[in-house]
Formats: sequence, C-alpha cells, structure tokens
Amino acid sequence: GEEPSVPPLGKGEVLMVSVGSTSSGGRVRSLKADLAKIELTTPVCCEAGGKVALSRRVSSSWRLIGWGKIVRGHALHVQNSE
Repeated sequence: GEEPSVPPLGKGEVLMVSVGSTSSGGRVRSLKADLAKIELTTPVCCEAGGKVALSRRVSSSWRLIGWGKIVRGHALHVQNSE
C-alpha cells in the first residue's frame, strides 16, 4: 500500500518522544528549517547525537511519524535519595 503523507510538525503540538527504551510526552516549542525544539514532560537519559522516534496521536493511538537526532538538551542534576 501507499504510505500516507505526514503533515509537518506544528508549534504547540504534543508528541510522544521515544529515546532508547524510554518514552516521554513532549510539546513542540519552536520550529526552524529542519530543527524542532521539543520540551519533554519528563526527563530522559540521553546523549547528543542519539536518535529519537517521534509519534503523533492519531484517533486513539500513537502512530510513528518519523525520527530525529538529539542536537542538545539541558542537564539535570539528580539528588541521591539516600
């Protein structure tokens, strides 16, 4: 069958971002050429250069719409719980 065309990302759109075995919700904050700044709802452990899968809500399920590469992010310092 023919692949359905995927509309471009929209500012403010909510996506599912999968990094390795972890998934987090994310909101598209800004778009510029082939770069998207996505703010995650929960932090993920990753490295610059790592790949991410992007999924979009279609009807009642998440559908894979593409992939991307992590350019940069923000480091979070986690307190030891002991």
